[in-house]
Amino acid sequence: MYSHLRTAVVAGVALAATALIPGRPVAADALSEKELRVALLDAVDFPEGWASDSARSARERGFGVPEPTERDCRELFDSAEETKARAGFAKTRSGPFVTTVVAAHEDEGSARRALDGLREATAECATIHTREGASGGTTVAYEATTLDVDRLGEDSTAIRFSRRAPEGETGDTRVVADLVVARVGAHLVRVAQAGRDDKGTGDVSDIAETAVRKLEDVCEGRSPAPRRDQPGTTDL
Repeated sequence: MYSHLRTAVVAGVALAATALIPGRPVAADALSEKELRVALLDAVDFPEGWASDSARSARERGFGVPEPTERDCRELFDSAEETKARAGFAKTRSGPFVTTVVAAHEDEGSARRALDGLREATAECATIHTREGASGGTTVAYEATTLDVDRLGEDSTAIRFSRRAPEGETGDTRVVADLVVARVGAHLVRVAQAGRDDKGTGDVSDIAETAVRKLEDVCEGRSPAPRRDQPGTTDL
């Protein structure tokens, strides 16, 4: 495994999907930060070979899920809410890369309005820019197109950003960044995946579906179960 990635090692007995989280009131409107971390995707939720990634590693690498330089577009990939949890993952040193953010809003109505606001923002962020390279010296553009993803959670939206190669760059490999944002009650979960547009990158909707299901489990007072094909899990 590459040195910049923290390999996930899962030990102990996997919790059953129906186990109640101690002290978690099922009827609560919004999760606490601690509960959001339980609901957040973890390396065990990915197929074998994936590992945790960090913002620091992404900066040292010089590429990953884009971080828009446009202030009004940054909330597409991250949340401005105070109560949130964030994680990153990578399959190899060159991608694909995934980031996810789960955030709690004041109530269900606030989360619904926030999702509507993100839909409006995608129209204003038809082109975003991000910095690449270890020193962040190269600015590249990503152009938005539609992304067909079945509805997730109670409501969701999806968008694809296609990287526009800067002048002088060789090679014809297409790079995309796919984003799915779904609402579960008073929460929004964002899942973004960046990588080459080929079968090695996989479908972001599969990752987003896992993220939504895990958040739903925690909101309903259950401990989410890890993938069965991960070390440390067992078929009871």
